[in-house]
Amino acid sequence: MKGTETGKEKVKKICDILRRETLEPAETEAQQLIHTAKEQAEQIVVAAHQEIEKLHQEAREEIERQKNVFQSSLSQACKQALEALKQGIEEKLFNQELGRLITKHTQDPKVLAQLVEAVVKGIEKEGTDVCLSVYVPAAVPARSVNILLAHDILDRLKEKSVLVGPLTGGIEVKVHKENITIDISDAALKELVANYIRKDFRELIFGS
Repeated sequence: MKGTETGKEKVKKICDILRRETLEPAETEAQQLIHTAKEQAEQIVVAAHQEIEKLHQEAREEIERQKNVFQSSLSQACKQALEALKQGIEEKLFNQELGRLITKHTQDPKVLAQLVEAVVKGIEKEGTDVCLSVYVPAAVPARSVNILLAHDILDRLKEKSVLVGPLTGGIEVKVHKENITIDISDAALKELVANYIRKDFRELIFGS
């Protein structure tokens, strides 16, 4: 009986030793592992939330950047379209109409005779005795201009008459000795007039 109790005590002692040396350290280690795992899990969740917020912020910044680029491009496109529209209006309303009006008036025999007279007298004032040829538009008969010119003006012309040239309006005066041409054609007059009144036209139509 005593020997049996001694055996139980030995077994109990062995079990106590096993529990202290094996089970309890294992349980402690397991608890530490669980605690560490929880901390790491919490850190991973926090890091994930931070990464998600970072991605959201980057996405918002990229959307804002793209929006700014789009708005800038749209604004630039609108400015270019408006300028193109202005140029189109200027070309149709200003350039074409101005050209038509100048051509129409510079095909008038009276206007052409006045231009010829002004050029000849201007040269005379310089005291220059030159040989001139004057060309008028093909659409205007030379005779209709000649009859409006004084004889002393016609005498200044090499051919004693104006000549018909390839102009659509205005006149061209050739000074033979100096080999120069004075261009008072409708195209030259249009360019000259346009340089002075284009700004006023733009301000009138489009504002300052």
